Amino acid sequence: MAEIQGCEIPENLYYDLTNNVWVLPQGETVLVGMTDPAQTSSGRILFVRPKRVGVRVAKGRSLASLESGKWAGPLVSPLDGLVVEANARLKEEPFLLNIDPYGQAWVVRIKTDPEQGWDHLVTGIDAIRLYREKIEREKIQCMRCS
Repeated sequence: MAEIQGCEIPENLYYDLTNNVWVLPQGETVLVGMTDPAQTSSGRILFVRPKRVGVRVAKGRSLASLESGKWAGPLVSPLDGLVVEANARLKEEPFLLNIDPYGQAWVVRIKTDPEQGWDHLVTGIDAIRLYREKIEREKIQCMRCS
């Protein structure tokens, strides 16, 4: 895992840098969550409402609604698919997004449409390089709110 100005960027994930979400492939499904730089920029997360199981989501559309003390808005879906699981724990503990954005705080599991492209997502050394540029350009210093 790379660390850039306190921000963790795991090399094994795929990232939609524009929308600050990560994707972890797991067979026919993927886990989707919020990145460390995004949780820092948002501040303490107070509320998370993911799409319900059975809802089809489209790339670029809302996957969940988030609210913090200084921001409210969508977590944008990086892929098309069907929500097959929502992280129920986030309803009671939304601040997990601030504490463990790549672990316990995944937001939804999606069964993805297999024919869609992933060329807009970056991973590995490319993701680290691009996040380094973004973090330095936007002067982000990651920290954990609790």
